[in-house]
Amino acid sequence: MITVGLDFGTHQTKVCIEHKEGVELSYTFMKFVDTYHRDFYTLPSLVGVGKNGLLSYGFLPRRYDGRIIRYFKQSTFRPHPSGMPQVNAMYFSTWYLAYILFDLEDKYGQEFTIQMGAPTDSGHVHQVKVIATRIIASAYKLVEDVFANDKEEFLATPMKELTELTELVPYSQEIKDEYGLLVFPEAYACLKPLISQGKLATGMSLMIDIGGGTTDISFFTIEDNKPQVYDFYSINKGLNYLTGANEGNQTGTEVNVRDASEINNGRRNVFINEVNQVCDNLRSKLQREFKLQTGLNMHRLLDALKNRPLVYCGGGSTFKTLRVSYGGYQDKKQISHKEWNVKSIKDIDEIIDEELCPILSTAYGLAISTENDNIVMKPFRDIFEGVRGYEEMHHHKSSRDTSFGSAYGGFSYADDWDAWK
Repeated sequence: MITVGLDFGTHQTKVCIEHKEGVELSYTFMKFVDTYHRDFYTLPSLVGVGKNGLLSYGFLPRRYDGRIIRYFKQSTFRPHPSGMPQVNAMYFSTWYLAYILFDLEDKYGQEFTIQMGAPTDSGHVHQVKVIATRIIASAYKLVEDVFANDKEEFLATPMKELTELTELVPYSQEIKDEYGLLVFPEAYACLKPLISQGKLATGMSLMIDIGGGTTDISFFTIEDNKPQVYDFYSINKGLNYLTGANEGNQTGTEVNVRDASEINNGRRNVFINEVNQVCDNLRSKLQREFKLQTGLNMHRLLDALKNRPLVYCGGGSTFKTLRVSYGGYQDKKQISHKEWNVKSIKDIDEIIDEELCPILSTAYGLAISTENDNIVMKPFRDIFEGVRGYEEMHHHKSSRDTSFGSAYGGFSYADDWDAWK
């Protein structure tokens, strides 16, 4: 059984494959070949439109003689400064994903399931799943029905003709089931490898995934060795915004930020303020529910958060200047191979040497096979369920419920209830 974790990024795309034989699991990351025949674990999210109308994908010649289309992924899911209409962006996203699907089906046939990530906040999960399902199903239609798995014919088809051949299929549960598609919020996907290996202590944790086009923030706990998400957000700013790439030269093919000096300090301040607003809002929700549910002194909650991890991943997390404290969280961590089951990952030494773990982590999480993509969020009040305040503890000292201390980290009932005043 094969599960494909497809991390379709604004900046670059990553693919991880889970191979399951009985109870044995192994993982490989798909390699992409550039125009100089070098292998990379990431594929630039670029489409080149040549003067002859033919399209090229991913790695383009350094001096490409044509128009370069970028940010189509971001414009597919939400408005973007590029101004590309959503329907146009969906066509480019479909063609780009089809390019990857040709290679997947060439290697694995049609016997695999795709688990794809999408940028969203907790209020727009269904809408984003609909869009993601439509573009990947449309790509399948092109690969299997229109071009019968002939990649060369696909690449030899001019854009005008390709547009006529491409059907942006309407969403339905039937089409989702037909292709075995599961769609997860990117903020959720990155949590799975971290938690499946038991590398994170139970408690209230925060994760920030800084990508090329978006930054995803998730607040979660761990229940039954699985992430329980209480809220997540997606900010329409990432490395492209921080470097000014989304307003800069649109003709270059280089997509990687190589040095922190490329990050504009003014934009960094705007970015940090926007992320901080989200994290402060999360903390306010926690404080409100803590006060309503427990009646305990607020400093207990704030002190607990200081000791909880703020986990960073994504390409932006490789820059120390972007790894700052938010929302009272002070224990900053960056995902590394230490949070992965390295014994099951092929080429792990090469990935570690290239320091790719924070960049590949979402694809890895998406590849971990899951029965369904129903992400059920719990209300914040459930975090503090069973936590008794001052008066209740005074009257029920002998039967105190200590579940909050063990399940959510940072809290434990003192031997003497006076310590909770």
